[in-house]
Amino acid sequence: MKKLRSFYLPLLLFFLSSDKLLALSNSFRIKVGTAYAVTPAYRGKCYNSNNWENFDIESRRFDHRPKSDYFIRVQDTVIWQVGDTYVNGQVLGRLKCLQVKSAKKERWDYITAPILGFDYEEGYTYTIKVKQTKAKNADSTQYELLDIISKKRVTALPSVASFLARFKWNLLQLNGKDVSSSRASIGFDAKNGTVAGSTGCNKFWGDFTIMGDRISFSHLASTMRACSGASIENDFFAVVEQRQIQFDIAEQTLNLYLDGKLVMIFGLERG
Repeated sequence: MKKLRSFYLPLLLFFLSSDKLLALSNSFRIKVGTAYAVTPAYRGKCYNSNNWENFDIESRRFDHRPKSDYFIRVQDTVIWQVGDTYVNGQVLGRLKCLQVKSAKKERWDYITAPILGFDYEEGYTYTIKVKQTKAKNADSTQYELLDIISKKRVTALPSVASFLARFKWNLLQLNGKDVSSSRASIGFDAKNGTVAGSTGCNKFWGDFTIMGDRISFSHLASTMRACSGASIENDFFAVVEQRQIQFDIAEQTLNLYLDGKLVMIFGLERG
């Protein structure tokens, strides 16, 4: 009779070829058989199952010995790469999603549920360790951040950013109205991915990213000076704070669109 060895491995990281095991809970027992003697390939089954499954396992604490069976307790912990921007899920309409994928996947998965304890910032890519907990009698999964392994700022911008950075851009038109006398403007720093400008009253600054024909502004801040007389400041920020802004450059103007409607026209100022 083979000897059964019992272990509790709280830091075990694993990848399963079957979603059946993933769906059980965040902590469960698996019997590891002796069909494979060399890590990371094993045959395993949950303690209450008659069916063996193939799965791969990584652990600094699990020293598998051939010709021995084990009962181990596994935590449902994964390592994820996190994309640098929110996206709209293909089947979820305009619902904002976080892009995640494991090292073994080439395609991104989209999740809408928050990762507890994760203060995500757009413009950065992450590698994180996450604990997944399957809700009882439900299809939902809860995610909890265990560790941020790395956080890197995305600095690569397309060549159009270099062109934008060559000039100061003065606002000419806002929501179909001539606002050239407002003295509102924006300037781009392609090297650092930042913007700075004026609403005609207050100065503002922040970050920007470009993906295809989309431009977005994040982490915007401004001075708090009281504006006298007519001000376009509220309408200005109502546009640039949108997540999905389409843009194009036509000769000497930078044009911004929301839902296909032209809402802002900037004219370049040559030095």
